Amino acid sequence: MSHRQNIFDSRRRFLSNGLKLTALTALLVPFQKALASGAAILNKSIEKLHTFLPIDKLVLNIKTRVVHLPSGKIFSKYSTIKRQAIIGSTTWEMEVKPPFHFHKEKSGIILETLALTRLAAGINDRSLTDAYRILSIAFTGTYRNKSDLIFNKYNFRLHHLLLKTIALNNTYPLAQKWGKFQLATGNINYNLPDKKPLPRFMEWIKAKTEFDKKVNYILQNKQSYISRLAKRASRYKL
Repeated sequence: MSHRQNIFDSRRRFLSNGLKLTALTALLVPFQKALASGAAILNKSIEKLHTFLPIDKLVLNIKTRVVHLPSGKIFSKYSTIKRQAIIGSTTWEMEVKPPFHFHKEKSGIILETLALTRLAAGINDRSLTDAYRILSIAFTGTYRNKSDLIFNKYNFRLHHLLLKTIALNNTYPLAQKWGKFQLATGNINYNLPDKKPLPRFMEWIKAKTEFDKKVNYILQNKQSYISRLAKRASRYKL
């Protein structure tokens, strides 16, 4: 083979390899972009997981002594708690006492969930009494802000659930149900002038006559209310 032929063959192999390399590069670029995009999505997913890891259990922040409930059933976001300990859903009443307390701003929904957890086992006088006691915690002095205002004063879901636990409880005489409601809510006087007036559908919490009308209506439709409460409890129990 002549020297000229060798040069020609080398050039042909060089061009052929160059074309193959160009084609391979063209194939790899979309794959690299997809890989980079996948990595970015994975990083974002990890960041979201770090921001909120749903655990349907009570979690104590050992450093702050605050008890949280990072449940996916309720919250879409919840900050990661680094130093933590799990508190049992059946023993929390013995453990969550000063200086320990629930996250104040989220205390209403946490205590609502704990009350519903008790009712999930069955709607009866005992479980209703337990739920009443648990809901009452939301209105204690522990859950006040810096201005000494109760965080859950306008948590109307709590008020409605409290109404049902009182109305359906046979151990509370009809004449005493209003007093039980006032005791549970810390005797808040909703008749006083306030920057945040009550909506019309909550007027019943201001006076015994309107409260009693609500109680009587619930008792007239007792089975319906029990069924709806049981269904609600089954969705939110821990």
